[in-house]
Amino acid sequence: MSRDATAPIPPPALPWCEPVPLSNRPSLSALATVLAITAARQVRGKRIWVLVLLFALPAAFALLVRRYDPSYDPAIQEQILVFALIPQAIIPLTALLFASGLVQDDVEEQTLTYLLVRPVPRWAIYLVKVLGTTLVTAVFASVFTTAALAAVYAGLPEYDAGWLLGRAGVVAGLTALALLVYLAVFGCLGLVTRKSLAVGVGYILVFEGLLANVPFLLRYATAMFYNRVLSVRWLGLPSDDWSIDLNTAPSVAVCLLVLLAAAAFFIALGAWIFSTREFRVKTPEGS
Repeated sequence: MSRDATAPIPPPALPWCEPVPLSNRPSLSALATVLAITAARQVRGKRIWVLVLLFALPAAFALLVRRYDPSYDPAIQEQILVFALIPQAIIPLTALLFASGLVQDDVEEQTLTYLLVRPVPRWAIYLVKVLGTTLVTAVFASVFTTAALAAVYAGLPEYDAGWLLGRAGVVAGLTALALLVYLAVFGCLGLVTRKSLAVGVGYILVFEGLLANVPFLLRYATAMFYNRVLSVRWLGLPSDDWSIDLNTAPSVAVCLLVLLAAAAFFIALGAWIFSTREFRVKTPEGS
């Protein structure tokens, strides 16, 4: 039986190959893209100007006091502005403000779908967004905390530049650690309630404002307490102002462990919620 000349010729069979298993590891280039998008959004957004305004206040107040107070005491001003106003009000409010838009900004700007279709697990997207936001806020905060210390101490003969820079480095590290913890807490909070700003302000007032200043066991549940213990141990601040007994207070290692563990726990919880939650992304038609 002859073959029809018009019949199509079947393609040659491809050689059989072993299947290549796909990697479960996130793509580093994709992670870098998410980090760049997060950092760029935080830098160009309106929140960064609020951060600048908040963190510029201590330096401005210090300069005003130096100008008009004839009995100016730099240690007192540092205690009030750098170790009271900044960690107890400015840092948690900044973290709350930035954490409120950690995911919501992508929903509002319709960029969440773009992130979710990239070859990156959802948990990794959330992790990078938290770390990227922490990086941006910590860099800006370190600049302004250094400026505040310079406004308090610069020009005084008993405090040289080396001492000032060393102290500024420790304060910048404490600030970055506090921002990481608060961003982890408030970022997770923003995934479980739409009223994260109101609930966050309540948390700041009750836990970091009230309980952290009461010398009972409840203050061990606040980030502020461990940050203060680190400030006392690293910078030699007077512990009596915060009713901290160094003989019974946690060590530096314990403070760092507690703060990092708290940040890791809330980041992991937020990453799990982000991975399992369905988000309604707005379209140009408003649907």
